[in-house]
Amino acid sequence: MEILIDSRWDGDSGIGRVYREVIKHTPSNINISKVNKSFSLGSPLSPLYLAWQIVNQPANVFWSPSFMPPLYSKIPYIITVHDLMHLYYYSKFHAYYMRYVLAPLFKKSQIITVSEFTKQLLITELGLSGDSINLVYNGVDNSFFTNKDIYILNRPYIVYVGNRRAYKNIERMIVAFSRANISKDMVFALSGKSSPELDKIISKNNVEGRVCFLGYIDEEKLPSIYKGASALFYMSLMEGFGLPIIEAMASGTPVITSNTSSMVEISNRAAAICNPLNVREMTEQLELVLNNPRYKSELQIKGLENAKRFTWDKTAKQTWEIITSMPISA
Repeated sequence: MEILIDSRWDGDSGIGRVYREVIKHTPSNINISKVNKSFSLGSPLSPLYLAWQIVNQPANVFWSPSFMPPLYSKIPYIITVHDLMHLYYYSKFHAYYMRYVLAPLFKKSQIITVSEFTKQLLITELGLSGDSINLVYNGVDNSFFTNKDIYILNRPYIVYVGNRRAYKNIERMIVAFSRANISKDMVFALSGKSSPELDKIISKNNVEGRVCFLGYIDEEKLPSIYKGASALFYMSLMEGFGLPIIEAMASGTPVITSNTSSMVEISNRAAAICNPLNVREMTEQLELVLNNPRYKSELQIKGLENAKRFTWDKTAKQTWEIITSMPISA
């Protein structure tokens, strides 16, 4: 089979990780061609560009590792939809584009999605048929299970790994951390850099010196950062999957996360969960995990077992089974 893949999604993100893992596990009877990367992912004309790429490259099936489909296609196409954040947390234009431009194209496609939560949103919000949606969970790399290195920050720390978008709920996490009755030596470490807005929040809540930023974290360093943390604090308002949850669990680190969207599904009763809109609940869970060694140990044991459900081998195998099951176009 000749498979055309939208390689523009390759990068330092969860989508990029899915792309690389699927490519790494390409079956021997598959020939891959890739979309030219010169055209911007963010362009609203991207579906038209993909249609042009399909016309001009020999392929039996097209697969996109994320939500962007071709405007038209002479061959079957499959897209992996990780979430529907554009409907809720982006601009009105993004929501309109998702609902009235992309959704009709989704209905002509086979869909892969990464959680039952996102599958149900595709059905209820965009009117897709459940028969066209295939559930394939993300995986966790074996390095998180086997890593022995521990990141040293000179003080105990809890960690957040992710971006700064509004739905990530960073401000409430900082407020909850500032109010928690925990050791004053405990630091809240976040990936990435600070910003003037975050600096104001930190100052307002009197936790200068107790919140730090780790900058860009490469994949080789990430397991040791989870391993060294007293907990992962991951209180997003919505996720399509929530990869840091299982990465932390595989590292033997207890997880405090939200009782919403996919995070309940992925954590599978192996995390401390609470309402991400309720700072008091978040504070209580921080105190419970960090001040109760027995409870912390229980979460570590349950988390390790839960993380074993997710492997990239399984993700890639299931993805390729779906791609190769498509009717071949000459």
